[in-house]
Parts: sequence; structure tokens; C-alpha cells
Amino acid sequence: MDSLYQVPFMLRRVSTRSGLLGAIVLSLACSARGPVSMDAAQQVSPVTSANDAGGFVAVLGSDTVSVERFTRTATTLEGDIVVRAPSTRVIHYSATLGPDGTIQSYESALRPGSALQGPPTQQASAVLFGDSARITTSGGPNNAPPTTTTIAARRGAVPTSVVVYSLLEQGALQHRRGGQDSSQVDVIVVGGRQVIPVSYVDRGTDSLLVYFRAVPIHVSVDRNGRFTGLDGSRTTDKVFVQRVASVDFDRIAAGFASRDQAGQALGQLSPRDTVVAAVGGANISINYSRPARRGRAIWGNVVPWNQVWRTGANAATSLTTSADITIGGVAVPAGSYTLYSLPAETGTKLIINSQTGQWGTVYDPAKDLGRADLSSETLATPVEQFTIEIVPAGSSAQLQLSWDRTRFSVPITAKQ
Repeated sequence: MDSLYQVPFMLRRVSTRSGLLGAIVLSLACSARGPVSMDAAQQVSPVTSANDAGGFVAVLGSDTVSVERFTRTATTLEGDIVVRAPSTRVIHYSATLGPDGTIQSYESALRPGSALQGPPTQQASAVLFGDSARITTSGGPNNAPPTTTTIAARRGAVPTSVVVYSLLEQGALQHRRGGQDSSQVDVIVVGGRQVIPVSYVDRGTDSLLVYFRAVPIHVSVDRNGRFTGLDGSRTTDKVFVQRVASVDFDRIAAGFASRDQAGQALGQLSPRDTVVAAVGGANISINYSRPARRGRAIWGNVVPWNQVWRTGANAATSLTTSADITIGGVAVPAGSYTLYSLPAETGTKLIINSQTGQWGTVYDPAKDLGRADLSSETLATPVEQFTIEIVPAGSSAQLQLSWDRTRFSVPITAKQ
């Protein structure tokens, strides 16, 4: 996430059920990796009325990943969001609204945590008309001059630069005004000039589903159709979001920035890593992303039982071998593969799949090369960050997957 306008749209998990989240939101005071340490009552207040101002707090386990404040009128939506990963940055955004509540124009400006009071280092704008959007961006790492592009986007599209929950909520309010049980809104990621269809589906009077890339986010709403909480437990980011009446935004942003300057930046949420080893005559490499535990129970919770898991995060976990090998009895010819797994309370399996280069949630069982049984052991000390290792064992090796208090293992041997 080197540029604001290249940040993936990471709408995800908000708990409408979790008392733990309420405690996190209302305390907003944690360790050096958590939110700014301040008196809770000065920072966040619960929603108490159907006003047109408020905020959203997004948490991932024990870490706060973003905090937002906004004000909405009949003609404008304006606010600020501080995003912590990989480092602190503040985005100011504003949108003009038409009589039907659709967004007519949008502007955003980014300031890094090292210069919250300085001029913006990146800017973007979008003007929506008919079935098109005219997008202009400037700045960034190379201080690029303004560039303008026109793209196709259906009427009622919602532009954004990062995940801004008030803008996602604006799409939901448009959906509610339309009076249909389901509707679809184009979300425009302005920096990437990317249009992503997002579906809103009613689930009774107090909840709806928001489908992003066919994955549902469970949203609770009040009687005015405003978001009160979002639960993305079925999505890949696992972020919980809670609506609050107010936040001490400037103080929070400054606190996050000071943590960065003290060497305590949140960093990439799931950094990429590579494991390289020689097993017999085979050179093996595994490339994967490493999500962190962040105070959560992992197995059977963050990673559900009896569902295929990407064996990491983000893009698919890849394995490449220079020579024929065997993994737990599955013959694996020289080449490249994807590693999935099927966690279960008894009998967890590693899946070797011949499809490569895809996002981690894209799984085609028809392309399975085979499935290998994994042995498991309980660890005395929890592993904070998901770790894959290839541990030599004579002329063979053990492939080990460790996270939380569990380690899964399977033997690897090279063809003789």
C-alpha cells in the first residue's frame, strides 16, 4: 500500500454481536500497538440520536486500523479518516450530494503522519455525470502532475480513495431510498480508476448485507437506515467496525503519528514472506502472506473449521519446486502450485492445487493435485504471526504451519 490511491478497498469486519468490540471502541486506549492512550470518554461517545454527524472505528483484533469522523447534510458529506497501515496517514474528503442523495462530485487530500499540518501530498477528485466519472489525481511518491481520465460508472456511483464507511453508508442510504429489496452501486476507487460493483441486500428492518466481490459484510442499521456496526467475519480482512457519535479525531491522529515516529507503526497487516529450502535435489520456495493473531482465537474462529483456507492471507500461497517431490504421500512434479488447507478439529489437510497466480480466495477443487494429511501439536507459547517453515530432517524435511497454539506438519521428500 505505497500510495493512498492504490490501497485495496478493504471493507470488512464489524461486530454487531461483539461486546468485546464495544469495549475496545469505548476504551480506545491500548498498548503501543493499539489506539492512542487517552481517557475514553474524551475520545469516543456511543451513538445516542439520529444525527447527521458521527464516526466509525475499525478494529482488527486488538489493533485499531482506522478512525473516521464525518458530517452529512442534505447537500454535502465531509469528513476525515486516519488510516494506520502500513503507516499513519490522514485523508480529508468531501462530496456534494444531489437532491436524490447521489454523489455529484468528490475530493480528497492525503497528509502523511509526518506532516499532518502541512500541505497534502496527494489529491484526487471525481465529477460524476450520466454514466461516466471524470477523475483527476496528482502528487504521490513521484509528485506527479494532475492527470485526468474519464471512466464508465453508473449513475449513483460512490467514489472513494480508501475505505470510508460514511461513503459506503451513503450508498446504503441511496439503496434504501430506492425502495427495492436489493440494489447495486458502483464504488469507484479513484486513484486506481477502478469500478467495483457493490450490492446492498435487505435483511429485515435492522440489517442488510453488503456484497463486495461476492463476499457479504453483515451490517446492522438503525431506523433511519444508518450503519451502527459492520461484521466482515466472512471477508478476508476480518475488520470489525462500530459507529460512534463522536471522536477526538485530531488527538487520535496525532497519537498514531507519534507512535510511527517512535518506531511503533502498525506496518503491513499481513506482510509477504518467502521460505526457501533444499530438500534432497529439489530447491523449494514458498511465498505467502503472514497475518497476525492480534489477541484473537484463530482456529475455529478467524480460520473456520471445515472451510478451505488460503494458508495465509491476501494473494494465494504459492509453492515452487525445481524437482519432483512428495508431500505427505502426494506426488508433486517439478513446477509451481498453490497451497490451500482444510482445517478441522480432527484431520486437517493440506491441499496442493495446480492453479497459480490467483487471489487467495479463488479456489477451484477441479485443479487439486491432491490432499495430504497434516499432523498437529499444541504449542506451549502462542505464535503471533502465521509462520511457514521447511525444517530439514535427514534427507527429507517437515513442512510446518504454525499459528496461535497449533503447529501442523507434513513430511516432504525428494524423488530419488
